[in-house]
Amino acid sequence: MGTTALTVFASTLIAAPAAQAADVTLTSRTSTQEKDGRIHAVYESYDDHVRPEDVSIRIRKKGSDRVLDTVRIADRCAPESDCWDMKFLSEPVTLPEMGVYTTDVVVGEGRPDELVDRDNGELDYGLAPRLTVTSDRQWISYDNHLITVSGTLVAEDPNTREVKPFAGAGLYHRTSAPYGGDGWLRTDDEGRFTDTLHFSGEDTDVQHHYSFGAERETITLPFRKQELKLKVDAPLGVVNAPYGSEVPVRGKLIRVADDGTEKPMAGYGLTIGGKGVLPTRKDGSFSARYTVKQGGTVRIEPGEWGWFHPTAHSLEVAEPPRTSTFTSLKAGVDKYRKVTFTGRLGVSKGSYPAGASAVVAIEHSTDGKTWSSAGTFTAKYGATFTESPAEKGSTGSHWRLRHTGASLNSASFKLGRKYTELVDDDMTPEGVRKGRTLTARGSLVQKSGSSWKAFPGQTVRVYFKASTKGATWKKLGTAKTLSNGTFSKKFTARQDGTWQIRYVDTPSTHYADHGREDYIDVR
Repeated sequence: MGTTALTVFASTLIAAPAAQAADVTLTSRTSTQEKDGRIHAVYESYDDHVRPEDVSIRIRKKGSDRVLDTVRIADRCAPESDCWDMKFLSEPVTLPEMGVYTTDVVVGEGRPDELVDRDNGELDYGLAPRLTVTSDRQWISYDNHLITVSGTLVAEDPNTREVKPFAGAGLYHRTSAPYGGDGWLRTDDEGRFTDTLHFSGEDTDVQHHYSFGAERETITLPFRKQELKLKVDAPLGVVNAPYGSEVPVRGKLIRVADDGTEKPMAGYGLTIGGKGVLPTRKDGSFSARYTVKQGGTVRIEPGEWGWFHPTAHSLEVAEPPRTSTFTSLKAGVDKYRKVTFTGRLGVSKGSYPAGASAVVAIEHSTDGKTWSSAGTFTAKYGATFTESPAEKGSTGSHWRLRHTGASLNSASFKLGRKYTELVDDDMTPEGVRKGRTLTARGSLVQKSGSSWKAFPGQTVRVYFKASTKGATWKKLGTAKTLSNGTFSKKFTARQDGTWQIRYVDTPSTHYADHGREDYIDVR
């Protein structure tokens, strides 16, 4: 039989005694060979400075320094010749019991310059090993991509010829697959081992090999692809939709499992018209939107993944006319500078499928010529929308809507009000006894062109929030602004809290304003 041990390269030498150690590098390994019913150590050398007649091999039980047997190299080289061979067989090994042992390579044993290379390799002390391997799955598929292989290794005890589990033996394994690997396993005390194999959709038919010397076993695992079924619920028939509109696409993806049952396929990506969509949901369903740009055939298909045979679905799109339009469109800005659009997105002729929509941008311009986006929203054809951008209104600027898919612009609206501001607003005095008088005073101004002017005849409100937990703002009174914009209002101090003056009763031409929050300590 051939070599059967786990081979370990070694180049670190331990001299005995250390003070006389020669500065040499020895590269070798030891393994095991059965010959004529006896076990021998095999010495494999890659150093032509070490001759086999100078080498002996000490055999120890793992974890112990006690030497159980020492054997010389039986093969020799002629004294006057170079050793061209690299492998040399030792004398037969005799050990007290079957098992896996550690070997030390000794050069010049007993000489003052003796060198010892500890744990150079292993010796498998067992005859006629027999390897048995089985797997818990018979093929590889999406449902069977984790496969457990188990096996046993037995051998004859060289002393008694009794067949026993071969414990602690090293088995080499490798996978003949595009992304396969290899490695080593060890048997347990009962001569058993297990190995978990992980496969991906890129792996095809696989053979996994296990070997212990000349003993070799192979597990063959065919690759089974599952069928993916794609069902599209919408749209059905020929799609007639305006240019740039987004048509809803809905459906479900299922797979045919190994047992023949149909199961939802979750987390799987699809493409619609060559563009990717979100992965399928837990129940296999999906929903997306297809932007109509031209007529023709649009393919809906699952992405490529090696586990499956995917099927595709096609829908026909009619040549889209450019018919989208905005109707009943209004725009305004409120006293808090919030811009709001209301209206409907429809078509000037033709029709649209149920659920069709489009992305609409709200655009802003200071001069009515150069436009920038202030946000987008999705408008459904035929449905009324009410939308506001995050950007606030100013004293006068231009606003419009843009159907981004069709490059359709609405009419523009010039929106604006005058700015107002509460100035020098204050509650006095800052500290006051309970029951005494507090005065709210300040001025209200409005912006006119580039300057600020008094804003007379306006009502301002005075609010108070107590310092107690859970308190809310309450309106306690109002004041009218005089011709110079000033105002004042007296109140009775009753408890600690925060005061604020607000201008919110505005005409449609002006924006509102809030004054500062002022805390008053009432003693």
